[in-house]
Amino acid sequence: MKKLIISILVFLIPFGAILIAYLALDPFMVIRKYDKFYDTKAKGWVSLNRDYVSTTNFDWNYKKAQYNSFIFGNSRSIFYQISDWKKYLKPGSNCYHFDASGESLYALDKKINYISNKNVRIKNALLILDYETLTKDKPETGHLFIISPQLENDKNFFSFQLEFFKSFLSPHFFIAYLDFKLSGNIKSYMKTGFLIDDRPREYDIITNEIRFEMFETLISEGKYYTEERKKIFYQRDTIQKYSPAAIAEKQKIILKDIFNIFSKYGTNYRIIINPLYQQIKLNKQDLDYLNQLFGRKYVFDFSGINKFTSDYNNYYDISHYRPHVTREIMKLIYEGENNK
Repeated sequence: MKKLIISILVFLIPFGAILIAYLALDPFMVIRKYDKFYDTKAKGWVSLNRDYVSTTNFDWNYKKAQYNSFIFGNSRSIFYQISDWKKYLKPGSNCYHFDASGESLYALDKKINYISNKNVRIKNALLILDYETLTKDKPETGHLFIISPQLENDKNFFSFQLEFFKSFLSPHFFIAYLDFKLSGNIKSYMKTGFLIDDRPREYDIITNEIRFEMFETLISEGKYYTEERKKIFYQRDTIQKYSPAAIAEKQKIILKDIFNIFSKYGTNYRIIINPLYQQIKLNKQDLDYLNQLFGRKYVFDFSGINKFTSDYNNYYDISHYRPHVTREIMKLIYEGENNK
């Protein structure tokens, strides 16, 4: 019996110490309330769950900011800058980025319902979609992608918190985080999997907008597209390829729910299909359904081989296109100069 107690204590004492350290440090910023999520002057920071940041920041500010215009989508949507969007909106449009990393259609719908349930009118909306988003009809897993408890009426609160604690315990993160905290230096291995992020950025707490102005500065100086960086921009096929169908019955239910909320508020919306570097065009069946549900004049497909996707200079990497592209897209969709 004594040996059993000792064995239990040998396990519990280190575990308890780790748990206390986790609660005290709160590396993912999901336990306590903060004035803001991003310190843009810091040398580096732990990568946060963008879904939680967007939702919680909305909770903090929606009453005083009186949001009524929203940009939804995955990380590609953050480059639709609000200063550009407001040129096409009526005065009094108070805009908010409600994005999430690896956004799912399921979570996007939850966000729109969450806003509506707060009795916040959605006057304007941009839905930035792609094949990847449309396929995801259920909650994501992983600490960077799990949906915020607020959006699930706190039904997933325990699993949400457990996801972060498990990530804290993973040797890869724990070693990188401890090394960063002790040394104060960013090392290359820490960036693997975006554990520690040191990309210079600007952040607006009211709009929840992130900007990577340093990237644009480097591009203007001819220092961004180095020979090493250009290697990621692989050669594409010249024959147009199409993605498999993404919109099945579950997706249709979700999309109809989004459409019904937009109809309730008379939302001035636009649906944008991302122009991705891989140049795979959205399935014709999916596009037909989006056109049928939301209206052909409100759906804009920029996927596939086109002037945006043909030039690597339009991209920071093979996943994210630059703000000058989003500016041109917004001009096309609001001024009717598209080629549909």
